[in-house]
Amino acid sequence: MLLPYRVKNPPKRFPVATICIIAINILVYIFTTNSLIEIREEVVTSYAFAFGASPAVNFICACFLHADPFHLIGNMLFLWVFGPPVEDRLGIPKYILLYFATGLFGDILQAMLDTAFIGHTGLGIGASGCIMGVVGAYWYLFSWSTVCVFYWFGWIWHGVWEVQAIWIIGLYILMDVGEGLLFGSMGVEGGVANFAHVGGGAAGAILCLIMRIKRDSSELSDAKAIHSEMKDLSMLPLHALETMSKEDNCNPEMIRALIKVALRNGQQSAIDAAMTGAGVALIDKDPALVGYYLTDLRGGADIYKPVHLLHLAGTLDQSGDHTRAIQIYNHLFKKYPTGPDAEAALYRAAVCYWSSFNDKKNAQVCLNEMAKRFPNGSMLQFGRKLWNQILSQSGKTSPG
Repeated sequence: MLLPYRVKNPPKRFPVATICIIAINILVYIFTTNSLIEIREEVVTSYAFAFGASPAVNFICACFLHADPFHLIGNMLFLWVFGPPVEDRLGIPKYILLYFATGLFGDILQAMLDTAFIGHTGLGIGASGCIMGVVGAYWYLFSWSTVCVFYWFGWIWHGVWEVQAIWIIGLYILMDVGEGLLFGSMGVEGGVANFAHVGGGAAGAILCLIMRIKRDSSELSDAKAIHSEMKDLSMLPLHALETMSKEDNCNPEMIRALIKVALRNGQQSAIDAAMTGAGVALIDKDPALVGYYLTDLRGGADIYKPVHLLHLAGTLDQSGDHTRAIQIYNHLFKKYPTGPDAEAALYRAAVCYWSSFNDKKNAQVCLNEMAKRFPNGSMLQFGRKLWNQILSQSGKTSPG
């Protein structure tokens, strides 16, 4: 017996669809069995599915029917282990589509081989084909991830085995192929629909290939395995964080952890690479992080255009981080002295100096600089108004 119980591949989002599918299967099992021991015969007669010989609606019904507790628990275990990372990668709509499409493909393959071996299509129940579709998708997407497997052969030989997905899932499929051919050649009816498993698994991998869903590399799989053991991102080695940040390049939590570890190791280049990979999208997700990078860490501002710096400084100013906002305004008008956003940066810096720090001197410097550089600028009238407000007690005249 080989039972997977965990994959070292933590998803980023809560597996809503997987949990709902498991819950529906359990509820259906409760209402379709005799004392939770076995499925009622009239349910099988009415709702089991045989491709080409049953109403189409029976396919959906049969996907939620299970013969006994072992059938249910085995299927739900595989779905719980392999489903969340696949759902996370595909998104819920594609995940649901894959789930049922691969189940149907598995049933078609089983029907074809039933006809070849026993001369007719057999009735089937269970979510096995659908779940093996998810497993096949996992095999394709996360081939090198670590799967934790409990093995038990007799009462003596048992334990835990950690193995890459490509090998253990490949073994499951080979076992289904061998068992299906053996029982099919013997004309055995009923039992496990092995080729529904094989067809579902193959369809899951093929659909992901057709949809061009991104696959994890072995390096990324290794990094995720480390993360699954060490929940705190900041405890991960730098190389693992660098690998993971390339996949999820605009994740503020990931980048913050990478910065912490890179600073500890004196690796400013790793921080620069992560911030470059995140790009301007990080400004809206975590403006404080970008502000910290540009001011405290003296990061490369060339990642951002003047309009992005202006937006960042304004966001920081509104959030109360006035010191960093002024630093970014100053950087902007020094680096782009005649650019269209420099005038706005000078004016906003003056406002920030005055309104946030009551710093008349620096506010005046910014306004005078704005008047000199942009004597016909669109912000000049606002600058004069601010100048008069600042100097209302001194009686000085407006600039320009």
